[in-house]
Amino acid sequence: MRLNNRYPVKFMGESFERLDSVINPQIDAVIAWVDGSDPKHFAKMQEHLDGRMLGKATRYANNGEIYYCIASILKFAPFIRRIWIVSDNQKPQFIDEFAKAGLCEQDFIQIIDHTVLFAGFEEVLPTFNARTIEAMFWRIPELSEHYIYLNDDFFMNRSLTPDFFFRNGMPVIFGKWAPPQRWRLKTFFRNALRVQKAVQPNKRPTYRLAHELGARIAGFTKKFLLVDHLPHPMRKSTQQAYYQSQPEILYKQIKFRTRNIEQYSPVALINHLEIAARNAYIHKPVDIAYVTPHALLFIYRFAQQVRSHHRVFGCIQSLDGFSGPAVRLIRKVMRQKLGQFLPETITFND
Repeated sequence: MRLNNRYPVKFMGESFERLDSVINPQIDAVIAWVDGSDPKHFAKMQEHLDGRMLGKATRYANNGEIYYCIASILKFAPFIRRIWIVSDNQKPQFIDEFAKAGLCEQDFIQIIDHTVLFAGFEEVLPTFNARTIEAMFWRIPELSEHYIYLNDDFFMNRSLTPDFFFRNGMPVIFGKWAPPQRWRLKTFFRNALRVQKAVQPNKRPTYRLAHELGARIAGFTKKFLLVDHLPHPMRKSTQQAYYQSQPEILYKQIKFRTRNIEQYSPVALINHLEIAARNAYIHKPVDIAYVTPHALLFIYRFAQQVRSHHRVFGCIQSLDGFSGPAVRLIRKVMRQKLGQFLPETITFND
């Protein structure tokens, strides 16, 4: 791996001997998961969300992608010490099959309920907001100092080693520098039209905007590191130290039940805090095998990418939106890719 030295490493007073001892630290995986098809969960959403947000149910859909995620960790990232699944009083139906099949220890996969993460902040529950939940990962009991945060629709696509994610105990951040939104040409034209009342103000809580806001909070005003939708290596102590010293910023973030334009990306905030302290390596983005119902023409290309080892990660977005034949092809490819690390007893209802 070729690392960017634009931000040289600052050792913060630690000796090289100390650093050598954490070259291969213990690493956990944290997966945010929800089963939006659960009647109890849907009833909870009906009670707390308006009809407009309920219409976006695919964001909360569950089609078993998490089993691919876990199987890929077992096969391609065997250095992971433990997997933490963060959910709202739910448990994936077949999650125990991995231990029953002898693929992992009984306590390797742990379910962490929102009530544990939000102890002392119960007034903000229930929440259906990933940006709220991400800000609380550091409160997982017994979470290791170094961990990788993944969405449940992601999977590892080839064998990896700890130093792919952490070097000398510091996270490797995959991203590219980007200008602030206000400096973009399309923003200039949009603002000009807005003055003429030709367009409405943009109030969408976009991915890019949330990253820029997280960077700005960390002190980056002229540029920010835009990180793609990837697994994110993070350090628990960085989150904990910041949020314990800035409780008002934490509470403002977690008070929203759904995504809001005032929210930042917790991943972006922590990344930029690490960069500012020179406690991170920056690497150019990596390519992923990605498929979405909006790009069905590329489904065979996705299958080819999964079958090869050139793409580091893969992502199956909104599996519930695919046609029956497309779902069957994806299932077949994933079963072939993960082989014996995906228990045969796991079934899917497509």
